[in-house]
Amino acid sequence: MPLPLIVPAVPPTAELAEVALVAAAEQGRWLEVPSAVPAPITTEVTPMVGAAWLLPLAQAVDSTPLFLPPVSPVDPIHPVPEDHQLDVVPGANPEPEAPEDFPEPEASGQDSGQDSGQDSDPARQTPGQDSELDPPDLDHSPGEAAFPLEEAEAILLRANRQVFEPIRQIVTATGDVLIQFGTDQIAADRLWANLANRHLRAEGNVFFNRNNQIIEGDSVTYNLLQGAGDLINARGELQLSTLDDDLSGPALGAGDGRPLDYRLQTQGTISQVTGTGRVAAATGNPAALLGGQPENLRRLRFESNRLYFDAEGWYVDDLRLTNDPFSPPELEFRASNARLTPLNEFEDELVFSNPRLVFDQGLTIPLWRRRIVLQRGQVPVEDLNPLPAGVGIDGRDRDGLFFEAEFPLPIDGPWTISLAPQFLVGRWLGESNFNLAAPANFGLTASLNGPLGARTSLTGNISLSGLDLANLENRLRASFRGQRQIGTHRLNLEYTYRDRLFNGSLGFQDVQSSLGLLLQSPNIALGTTGLNLNYQVSGQYITANTDRPNLLAPGVGVGLTDLARVQASADLSRSFVLWQGQPLPATPTAGLRYSDRPLVPRLGLSVGMRGVATYYSSDDLQESIEGRVSLSGQLGRLQRNTFDYTQFNLGFSRSFIGGDSSPFLFDRFIDQTVLSGGIVQQIYGPFLAGFQTALNLDTGRVIDTNLIFEYRRRTYGLLLSYSPTQDTGFLGFRISTFDWVGRTAPFDAAPGTPSDVIVQ
Repeated sequence: MPLPLIVPAVPPTAELAEVALVAAAEQGRWLEVPSAVPAPITTEVTPMVGAAWLLPLAQAVDSTPLFLPPVSPVDPIHPVPEDHQLDVVPGANPEPEAPEDFPEPEASGQDSGQDSGQDSDPARQTPGQDSELDPPDLDHSPGEAAFPLEEAEAILLRANRQVFEPIRQIVTATGDVLIQFGTDQIAADRLWANLANRHLRAEGNVFFNRNNQIIEGDSVTYNLLQGAGDLINARGELQLSTLDDDLSGPALGAGDGRPLDYRLQTQGTISQVTGTGRVAAATGNPAALLGGQPENLRRLRFESNRLYFDAEGWYVDDLRLTNDPFSPPELEFRASNARLTPLNEFEDELVFSNPRLVFDQGLTIPLWRRRIVLQRGQVPVEDLNPLPAGVGIDGRDRDGLFFEAEFPLPIDGPWTISLAPQFLVGRWLGESNFNLAAPANFGLTASLNGPLGARTSLTGNISLSGLDLANLENRLRASFRGQRQIGTHRLNLEYTYRDRLFNGSLGFQDVQSSLGLLLQSPNIALGTTGLNLNYQVSGQYITANTDRPNLLAPGVGVGLTDLARVQASADLSRSFVLWQGQPLPATPTAGLRYSDRPLVPRLGLSVGMRGVATYYSSDDLQESIEGRVSLSGQLGRLQRNTFDYTQFNLGFSRSFIGGDSSPFLFDRFIDQTVLSGGIVQQIYGPFLAGFQTALNLDTGRVIDTNLIFEYRRRTYGLLLSYSPTQDTGFLGFRISTFDWVGRTAPFDAAPGTPSDVIVQ
């Protein structure tokens, strides 16, 4: 009667049943053969001594592989008698017996698979099938295996003690077990290997490693023929930058000898936590959310009740994901189950059911998306936005408040195309008189980007501020940019249609069309002077508004004119640190309580000079030299509940204009003497408020003012920005990304675990 199986047995043919085991013995670590059963083969064990014991298996040159010759599966008609007892080597501790459900050898061709039921949940369906995703069906014939047996060169095993049972063809290893097959490794306290079926089972402090991904669990079963396995109570970290390669099938063979450390039990608790950057989802300019730190998500922690994988993908039950290195996490993504499968060499598909964001282990917000396409391992931040739609304000084009929801189009390759339908609430409440079906109440934006070569890329954006196509010329805006890297410089070929630019006291100005080239330099440090230089040169053919009578028809005050423009500019700047304090330790109760980085109290001064010369085909030459000085700083560390953080800036600029003024309105120098300033102040806990403003001292007119309201946490943040002058604003969502060293605590660990976090 066959034994109950956790992983169905797949017996190989006799001529393929060859496995190489490394006997890594030291001071009594031996491969033992029970003496009561005659050993059909002879074994030679070479002790591994000295530093070689600590090296990765592929580098353990002092160890001698032990090759087991081909064996035949046990005849199921003549099983080992139940009363036959296996003796243990005298003086040795009894070895743990193989679990009752561990697969025994079976006759070739025996089928122990089960039909799977139907399930409409897309996260539990394999690509192209409608079957339920139970643990991957490992019960295929050897010919259907994802990794043919003949490609597997060796299995490398080391442990404090190994016992081989020739009749059952089972190797039992105990004590610091480490087994390697290709680039995969399993570390555990106990391991059973069925040589006939090529099944492994490990228990106790289990660590499964595939390339850069390390997963911890209570137990693991693994099918060497198919590269498929099952982990119980899995948790670990995802390195998103290498996710595509790491989650692919294992590279078979003895490994490539990289110095890897798989026994994370020896590492200390989490330390050296650093915020590496931010990603933001917003309908407006996300610069305030990013804070000068744009960065893709790099590293996530996860936990799952069960994780199973095969050659087609990875499948997870009760998934929990977080960007927070501390436990319990501030922000979690949860799903009842999920499936990750490759679509092509550039994209992977993540499908899940019941997705939701959980804030501070309490507030739960469901997410409407059930599918995410990862581009080279990167998660689109829009897919994690807890807001059901983007929120923006555009009083000039969209009559005020509007909502939008962006989604990418499913296309293959490195190119991305996304669409964002919009509902214009302000126009619906006003101009259309609550007519919900009016096309003018709906808008659309589209974006495209992708590579044209190793050093060339293309981006494009189209905006329709209303679908009433009869008014298309007043609704459509578009821009396209081809960019090529030339050494350290960037060359742009740009075309814009109805570009909207804000020119200080003159307000928004439309550029009807523009086509031209722009060459930009990087920031160049001038030796050890502390000075930084950058410059750019451009040439365009432009159609835009002018108020010059000689460029317009008689009687026209402001109208369009066509001119060629050539412009060159250079900027020289230097910054000084006047005073700087010390940050708090990077712990969740100190430096990282309300910030993704420990804040450093400081006071700084910056000075700069900018020169611009522009020639127009109307024979006008506009020249200007601007000098500027600004004082900025931040006080407090945002660790206490009230008034523990103040960020401020105060600036003054003066422009000296020579020659003619620009014939266009969009680039005419108007504000020659400007005073600017702003402040952001902690009010209570994570709530901050502030403003930024600029004033023309020559006219006394306010150029622009922005009001800022922020909810700031370590792992995420919300920002509301509104400019009464421009009548624009947005509500944005920010997610921070971190890096750290050491093992993190389980998600449900008590606050303060771990507690020895030290800033690097």
